[in-house]
Amino acid sequence: MPFFYQQNINETAHLAIWSIQEPASFFETDVQLAIPIANEERRTQHLAVRLLFKLMMPEADLSQLVMADNGKPYLIGLPFHFSFSHCKGYAACAVDDKPVGIDIEIIHPRIAKVAHKFLNDQEKTMIAGLVEMDQLNQLAFLWAAKEAMYKKHEQLGIDFAKDFNILELTKEDRGIVPAEILHKGSKINVSLDKGIKIGEEINKANDKPKS
Repeated sequence: MPFFYQQNINETAHLAIWSIQEPASFFETDVQLAIPIANEERRTQHLAVRLLFKLMMPEADLSQLVMADNGKPYLIGLPFHFSFSHCKGYAACAVDDKPVGIDIEIIHPRIAKVAHKFLNDQEKTMIAGLVEMDQLNQLAFLWAAKEAMYKKHEQLGIDFAKDFNILELTKEDRGIVPAEILHKGSKINVSLDKGIKIGEEINKANDKPKS
């Protein structure tokens, strides 16, 4: 069982990552997709994250898995919350007793081409003086962080550049990064648990009290 990484964020929040080295048929012996996916790589990723979730939460009935309007999966009547993410070669899952979001991304130069769509002016300034590789690392973190925040807060109509604000950056592989959500006149302070393993960005969003 190729668990790549496991972490207990706190007493209630847990995350795990699967290094996908198996074909889709390996996962299909234990889990199924409600909607077929023709692309082999994408199907394998979706199956892997579901098996990972099943291993983390054996009591969960995956036949009851449905998708919200914003694309977030949930199980009706389940007393805990979870979030899925996957990218080339990896599947990630976070579980908590309150809403949670996780994202994992491959660091790739193409992210620089779309950075204007999710960065605000303050974030552009923070990365402006970095060398190219450091800049790519931070861009991947900023995108993954905002994806995790979006998955957690389940609100439609979010603008990643205007509504999500990452307040600080760190070059360390691990650390807590402060952020805030500014949406419809309210502000929510957020702490992001950042982890980097073999070129992937792993971010989990947790709320702090509103200010």
